[in-house]
Amino acid sequence: MKRYIIKISWVVAFLVTFSSCEKFLEEEPKTFLSPDFYFQSEAQINAAVNGLYTFLDNRFSGMIELGSQTYLFLEYLPGYGVRPYSGSFDALNQAINLNIKEDNNYIEAIWETHYKAIENCNSVLGGIQGVSPEIISDDRKNKLWGEVYFFRAYNYFNLVRLFGEVPLKLSSTKNLSEVEQELSSIDAVYSQIEKDLLTADSLMVNNSWASVEGRVAKGAVKTLLAKVYLTMAGYPLQKGTEYYQKAFDQARAVVASNQFYLFDSYAAQRNPANENTGEYIWMIQRQSQYAGSPVHSNMLPYPEPEDPISAAGAYGGALAPAQAFYDSYAEGDKRTEEKGYYYTQHEALDDPGTIVDLGRPYIYKFWDEAASVSGNSGRNYPLLTYADVLLMLAESKAQIDGGSTNNAEAIDAYYAVRSRANPDEGKPNLLSVNDVLKERFWEICFEGQTWFDMLRTKKAFNVTTGEIINMIGYTSPLHPEGHPFEEEDLLFPYPLREKRLNPNLTRN
Repeated sequence: MKRYIIKISWVVAFLVTFSSCEKFLEEEPKTFLSPDFYFQSEAQINAAVNGLYTFLDNRFSGMIELGSQTYLFLEYLPGYGVRPYSGSFDALNQAINLNIKEDNNYIEAIWETHYKAIENCNSVLGGIQGVSPEIISDDRKNKLWGEVYFFRAYNYFNLVRLFGEVPLKLSSTKNLSEVEQELSSIDAVYSQIEKDLLTADSLMVNNSWASVEGRVAKGAVKTLLAKVYLTMAGYPLQKGTEYYQKAFDQARAVVASNQFYLFDSYAAQRNPANENTGEYIWMIQRQSQYAGSPVHSNMLPYPEPEDPISAAGAYGGALAPAQAFYDSYAEGDKRTEEKGYYYTQHEALDDPGTIVDLGRPYIYKFWDEAASVSGNSGRNYPLLTYADVLLMLAESKAQIDGGSTNNAEAIDAYYAVRSRANPDEGKPNLLSVNDVLKERFWEICFEGQTWFDMLRTKKAFNVTTGEIINMIGYTSPLHPEGHPFEEEDLLFPYPLREKRLNPNLTRN
């Protein structure tokens, strides 16, 4: 039985501390789980896999991990949002000024959290591999196994896009000498990501496309595969048409499943009853008794109005749309209608009859009604969406066809997203890559996707001219005048602390 043991003791501590935070975790955590008895029951395997989901919530729940400030850090990089609150936060200002340093605590948090998640994945994979059918059925084991492969791929996908060459660690740590691991090439990391996702896909072949509990399902695997292939087709690997075709095929499979759909209205996106359904393919699962709603709070207006509009706290002003970006939407676009994706006024918290003028547009896309009333909320946050899938399908087909396409499937996918926002606009006969990229800037804004789109395409959206242009040499609305994007801005430096631990972290 000991061959099933996970060797890393802090994995156990992690599970004891955090596994009860997941909405779908039914087993109560024990006060102590001895490694000598680990993976001796299906419940223990479930707890180990469920623990991996906690790293997602850490994106918003504290600076030790991927806290809400780190989410803002990644949103400042594209430069289409602004920070109304002008307080001095040097680490955040580095993102705003495109001057990120190796001692920045946010890039350290990103690195550390992703590698902690990967270490857990490696440990769980080792623990699941030899478990006999007496402990867990093969079907159930394969489903959980697939989730872990997905998580490892997801974490490496983030790391390779942000840092480039990174250590590729595929087994759990047995001794300290393994800390000083060599860098793997970008191509090698992507090859492993692809391998892990294809493995997850094969393990989940008999499973459902969607999960109302918020677990990784086939739809999430294929959506991430499409995103990986689309990235591999572009920069920095530039694998081209073959990989655009692979991206198209995976996105097409998600559409053909008929398990996902766009909501009829933007208000429906904020309805808690719609979480993990419809256009939400995969979301961070959160619970109100454990945390407030940092995304909601950070996007509140600053300074706080004399008549407050939310009970969630007065530390707003962290992120709002740049006025020039807000103005770039077409006239009549429903996303800029009041309480579409943005809002410029709101009812006072204590007197709904009083309308508070906010003085500028703020982000309403993630408005959390429960948090606005009580300060706490369990509202989920989207990571993979059907709108993204539709636009990936359209973009990849336009790329395959040489930059534009008259393919009906691609045009229909694009138009499904476009017509929800602009219902009076006719369906185009020809669709260009740039048409799709612009729609991605407008539709998937402030979801943590824009920077990655810019990295893989090396394109930016010029909000003044309304055109897609080369990213290098462009100055976005947020960034300082005279500091356009440069090649050196495209990758984070390796964190100073990690370089001290591993001298192999050097970049030519």
